[in-house]
Amino acid sequence: MSRLNAPFEARNAIAYARLASVRQRIQASSLPERLVILLAALPRLWRLEYHSVWFDEAISLDWARLGPAPIWADTFQLIRDKHPPAYYLALHYWQTSLGWFGADQSDAALRVFGVLLGILMVWGVLRLVTRLSGRVEGLFAGAFTALAPLLVWYSQELRMFQPAATAIVWAAFFLTAARDHASPHAESQGRSPVRARILCWVGLITALTFALYSYLYAAFFLPGLGLAVFLQARRNGSLDRRYILEAVAAFAAVALLFLPLARSAWAVNSASSAPGVPFADFLPNLWRQLRLFTVWHTGWPDAVRSAAVLFFALLVLAGLLLPRRVRRDARPYLWLWISAPLLIGSALLATNGAIFREDRYFLFVAPFVLWAAARGACALARWSPSTGALAGLAALVLLAASLPVLWTPPLFRENWRAAADYIHAYQQRSPHSASAALVHPYFLLPALNWYLRQQPAAAEMPVYGNFNAPLTSEQAETLIAGHLHDLAAASGVDTLWLLQSHLAGVDDHRLVQSWLDGKYPLVTEQYPAGVEMRGYAIRYRFPALPALSGAALYPDAPLFPGVNLAACEIVTPVVAARDILYHPPSGWVHLRLWLSKNEEVNQAPALFALVQAEDGQIWGRSLQRAGDVLSVYPPTIWQRNEFVRVELDVNLNPLAAAGAYNVKVEAEGEPGVPCGTVQLE
Repeated sequence: MSRLNAPFEARNAIAYARLASVRQRIQASSLPERLVILLAALPRLWRLEYHSVWFDEAISLDWARLGPAPIWADTFQLIRDKHPPAYYLALHYWQTSLGWFGADQSDAALRVFGVLLGILMVWGVLRLVTRLSGRVEGLFAGAFTALAPLLVWYSQELRMFQPAATAIVWAAFFLTAARDHASPHAESQGRSPVRARILCWVGLITALTFALYSYLYAAFFLPGLGLAVFLQARRNGSLDRRYILEAVAAFAAVALLFLPLARSAWAVNSASSAPGVPFADFLPNLWRQLRLFTVWHTGWPDAVRSAAVLFFALLVLAGLLLPRRVRRDARPYLWLWISAPLLIGSALLATNGAIFREDRYFLFVAPFVLWAAARGACALARWSPSTGALAGLAALVLLAASLPVLWTPPLFRENWRAAADYIHAYQQRSPHSASAALVHPYFLLPALNWYLRQQPAAAEMPVYGNFNAPLTSEQAETLIAGHLHDLAAASGVDTLWLLQSHLAGVDDHRLVQSWLDGKYPLVTEQYPAGVEMRGYAIRYRFPALPALSGAALYPDAPLFPGVNLAACEIVTPVVAARDILYHPPSGWVHLRLWLSKNEEVNQAPALFALVQAEDGQIWGRSLQRAGDVLSVYPPTIWQRNEFVRVELDVNLNPLAAAGAYNVKVEAEGEPGVPCGTVQLE
């Protein structure tokens, strides 16, 4: 029997030897680390222009376009902006360098800056965790950080949260790396370890200073990082006083550099923040932070998402509590670097009740929570290798499965690109009409201008933002009327666009909109994500038919007794039946009519437009709006031979198939007049 098994045993021995050889080659190479970096790059580089630059990003770009001196002078005091200047300065130089290649107005090119910093964070996690806990744990932690949806999202955003988090990770790395080059006998090893140690301390000072001067909450990480000095100093069983002294000197340098900004931050925070209750909702906050750091937004049923968060909670607890057979125990670092910021933030709720309000506020804690989850999987592997491997793989699958929702319409924020595109398309189809825009509140001006000024046809369009304080009803006929009367009277303006967002606390009663509603007919309403657009006809009566677009039709046919359809224009000749940008789920065909009165009209029937297939089936009907031209200026009071501009939106059936459809304008009880065709996509 043993003679029969000998060939199998020989083959097994050969296979084992080959497998061991492959394992050794992998261990000796950097291929796994490169794969983790690639895993970080792919989702961060994916669809960089899918989301519009929103208000916060527009503010970043508005600061970045200034020179270094204005950026520093205007943001250091934290009055005009609540974030300090370092990120704005970095973005300024990045945008300036892109200008050499003509890419300084490209959303994708600008966002590459955050992408690179996000990849740099993953590399920092790899190096930090490998140094403190070993390679396998480092690879797991790096992979978790690479795929965490929250970190991917903010790597693609033009804000300071991801850059500050990256700097914090590298500060932790430099702190641990300095210890490896700071043994009492380093001087006997030549000058190279001395240089390396100096570089580590310089790196620590630079990284921490950049983090603090980019995002003030980064200061919450300092106590935990400082206490880690003593863990490092006793790492080999004896206290390294030299390392402690050097660390104290480095932290003192950071403190001196941060002190002027800290004074400004304290003054602004105490003056402007509403106090809360310290440690209010502490456990719900912890659960929420864990969800943010792991699966975040998913679109999954609540029970499935809660189960996923619970799975990560168990992994994190295993990482914080279970021992592992490695040369060092990283649990004390994780306890310090996770708990200190969250405890400090919870305590400071006493002075600022909004500390945990936004998802991004504690982003810099996410890499360390994900490290704890990776450590949990590795700790489980000590007891059961298959269980640990499956737990790590399941965590990776959950994170990866959470990513696709990031590039879907439910996560649109403020779609200023769509708003500017609509105005631009409308203007292109209106050679006879000039437009102006009123952005309310005033501080949203940079968001619209970022896209509007990139359109040649809209580059010179007047854009106003007049109201810089919370409005009251008493101001309706003074401040509001004064500003808007001047705007409406601007030479050549036929259409005024009101774009609104963030009205809470500024114009809760919509006084600006109400004033315009009472003065001018409504042209259209559009609803890009986070933005409300209302078009008003400043001029809608014309003594002669103006020059229209080349696509205009001139039926000059009666709509109903006394009123002719002189001309019609399909402003949106190509429309998607299903809409995701302006008014989901259905697209709208925008139609402009030019009507004239040739005899007295005693009673005007209802007017509407239809989109029909060749077989006559109706696939769209115009919306009835209070406040449109026909209700503000009905045909019964029109002047003979004047031309009245009337605009309609035809709401499509989202199930309409792609193809060409006929557009017809009808008055109730009348046969109607064809008005061209529209292409549905």
